[in-house]
Amino acid sequence: MLNEKTLELNISTEFLSICRRYDPYAFLFGTTLRQESYLGYDCKALGRLPLFWRTAVFQFKRALQRRNTHLGEEYTFQINNNRKRDQHLVLYLMSGGRPSVSLYILPMFITLTDVRRFSPNLLQKTFFVDVTDIPPWLVDNRSHRVLAYPHHRVGVILSERKQIKLTPFEEMLKSVAEKRIGIALERLLENLKGRELEGAKFKSKRLRFTFQIFPSESGEK
Repeated sequence: MLNEKTLELNISTEFLSICRRYDPYAFLFGTTLRQESYLGYDCKALGRLPLFWRTAVFQFKRALQRRNTHLGEEYTFQINNNRKRDQHLVLYLMSGGRPSVSLYILPMFITLTDVRRFSPNLLQKTFFVDVTDIPPWLVDNRSHRVLAYPHHRVGVILSERKQIKLTPFEEMLKSVAEKRIGIALERLLENLKGRELEGAKFKSKRLRFTFQIFPSESGEK
């Protein structure tokens, strides 16, 4: 069965190799379920990195089903479905409300056969959704199904009938090349200090994310 970890490993490898065209020192930082931390990831490990370096946060999602519709192929995903139902809030807080920082990764694959067929070009069928396009008050403390239509590059949060943009990886690479993706580690940690937004608090202590790290010159935002 295809799982999120398999997608994360393979797609992150592809994305990293392309990012290194623009920043040869870019690398991935992945947290584990066993890492103890106050904010849901290993702050001490991140703290050992220069705080002015930039980072983007990836949250991979696995497609639950695929079907043909009058809009073309439709893929079903689920967001905010962690145990505490606070994953989206944490992602939003990390971003500080700034785009191109926290991103959902939606690969359009259902089976391992799909992955083998398109590898090593999985990014051709992978789309990014900016967390800031989905207001945290809309998600609240519930899980939500997202219908994705890659042909039209749009998605719909089913419960709210809210349309969201699916961004192809080519557009994301422009952000990398222009240094518009991510924020300084120092700012990301500052964003999370309060652990709440408009009265909403997150309770999870062991969240898993993948951080794309981009070494930067001191003073660069």
